[in-house]
Amino acid sequence: MGVFFSIIIPVYNGEQYIKNCLDSIYRQGLGDDVFEVICVNDCSTDNTAQVISEYGKFHQNLRLINHETNRRQGGARNTAVKVAKGKYILYLDQDDVFESGALKKVFSEIRSTEGVDILMCDEVLVEDGKRRTYFYLNNSREEMAGRSFLKKNEIPWAPWLFVYRRDFLIINHLSFAEKVRFEDTDYVINNVRLALRIKYVPILLYNHTVSRYQTSRIESDKNKITDLFKMCNRIKCLAIEEAGIDAETAQIIAGHHLFMYRANILRYWWRLSYKDRKELLVTYKPMLPCKDKLVSFIGRYPRLFLMASTVVKPLLPGLRYVYLKIKDRKSSLL
Repeated sequence: MGVFFSIIIPVYNGEQYIKNCLDSIYRQGLGDDVFEVICVNDCSTDNTAQVISEYGKFHQNLRLINHETNRRQGGARNTAVKVAKGKYILYLDQDDVFESGALKKVFSEIRSTEGVDILMCDEVLVEDGKRRTYFYLNNSREEMAGRSFLKKNEIPWAPWLFVYRRDFLIINHLSFAEKVRFEDTDYVINNVRLALRIKYVPILLYNHTVSRYQTSRIESDKNKITDLFKMCNRIKCLAIEEAGIDAETAQIIAGHHLFMYRANILRYWWRLSYKDRKELLVTYKPMLPCKDKLVSFIGRYPRLFLMASTVVKPLLPGLRYVYLKIKDRKSSLL
């Protein structure tokens, strides 16, 4: 049968996580001939590579690739896809694990569908030792084309909740943005829209751990916030491209763009200096026209919004304090 799964793990300074991550793969109950594991070391400065090499002494299907320059998660995944031998690709982060027994279920499901391009699954979110299960049970379980899937179903912005047929990725030249901190949402949307055959199955595949040390922790980091706006802009470009193919799908993709743009403004943008806020507003404009009044105002009157934000910004900590106090009081009365 040959290698069925290629499991791709980008690694960077993950010596404390990677063994647990690998253990979750090799305890799935699949024979080593069914899958391969490709770890791409993105210029770690700790002992990550050594830990993987030691682990590989007991598993001939574990491969380690070392990058000469740091290309971040997107670049590491792209490197692995190019050399992968498996029929299907799965992505796994170094501090996450697969749910016990999940790969056997995915293996059986894919074999029964005979060539599906993408299979979407479910996840467990782990934060502070607590597990929260996320099932997309409102999604249709029928196999359909990607554009129909976008119109009918909810999709997560996480590439690790999908299993991809490798030939589908290669033929369509699908790859991650490189050397940026956020590369996943536009990748997922683009893959789904181009799939000829995609299906959702309620299989708990992935345990995603939320940590304060993760790249996704934004805080007031200008580079991270800028990368968020870059990803939002790539989604906008997908919507514009799709407009000439399928107007309804383009509107759905634009909805993802506008939702993210609004969230970026309200959660992170205001934390930056006046100069940096101005630069982002000028460089990364929202897609217009749109029904969102705030985003529409920002797009049409960026300078006025910038001035208003400068006046309001000093008041935000106090307003947040009052909001949290009211929220805590309501919670205590329940």
